[in-house]
Amino acid sequence: MLLDISCLPKNKILCIDMKSFYASCECVDHGLDPLKDYVVVVSDKNRSGSVVLAASPKMKQDYGIKTGSRLYEVPRRRHIHIFNARMKRYLEISMQITQLFSTFVPFEAILTYSVDES
Repeated sequence: MLLDISCLPKNKILCIDMKSFYASCECVDHGLDPLKDYVVVVSDKNRSGSVVLAASPKMKQDYGIKTGSRLYEVPRRRHIHIFNARMKRYLEISMQITQLFSTFVPFEAILTYSVDES
């Protein structure tokens, strides 16, 4: 049986998932390139078992470090930047991005799923 979709509403929907959001925020704040630099965000960089909360695309691609990896798995190399998570900062940036969205669509049309998804 085929579903007749002709009677359904026709809306344009844009889904946004910000790539490696915490790592990207740290890159921007520290003058690094989110797509080219090697960045890891951890819960506590003073604990070797600390969980990786975000990794830049290059960390994932070249070293296999991703969310859920552990700090002791991150190679100690000069070009790898390790930052402690700053959740308040990420929320501030997320709110700024949501405000930007509201310049294009009514605020009530924006549905925020998480700090990095709308």
